[in-house]
Amino acid sequence: MRIALICVCLFIANNAVFAQRQDDIIVKSNLLNLIAKRPSFSLEKNFSQQYGLELSYTFGEYKNLPFRDYYQYNGFLLRAKKYFKPIETKQINPFYGIYIGNLNKTVVSHGTVDNTGFVSIGSNNNFNANSIRYGGTLGLLYVPKRHFVLEALTGAGYGNYFNVDNKLNTEPPKGYFDIHFWLSVGYRF
Repeated sequence: MRIALICVCLFIANNAVFAQRQDDIIVKSNLLNLIAKRPSFSLEKNFSQQYGLELSYTFGEYKNLPFRDYYQYNGFLLRAKKYFKPIETKQINPFYGIYIGNLNKTVVSHGTVDNTGFVSIGSNNNFNANSIRYGGTLGLLYVPKRHFVLEALTGAGYGNYFNVDNKLNTEPPKGYFDIHFWLSVGYRF
């Protein structure tokens, strides 16, 4: 799996480096991250209007969510994209890609058990950890005018924890499913 992921990354990077059409740079922010009361920042370089390489920084904090008392995160994400056709203005441009990144997390949650003792919801967690995450992405890029950009994407993958500081007397978590949704606005140079 990891070897296949590395091969796909190298293939996309190789095609992006040697592409020979006009290049664009897009600066954007994920509006959905504002729910976490923090903006995210992304810088995307397009190659040959069919390949993109994006570097993002995201951070946020949630309090009193269902099944999570406190959740804080920050990290970088490198995403390689392949557009199905050259990017054009006033058209929806679908793409797919792969990503790899890090995420530093603090998670605090308390599970509950009903009065019968048979039904429990959630789990007890209290840890800080670093992680490496990787996976795939599907999305749509829309350029209504020459410089304005709208993007919607979803990504799914897995994250492996390391340097776990577990504050409970339980076995520390090993990893997590990494699922994210982005709705970004940006400017295209």
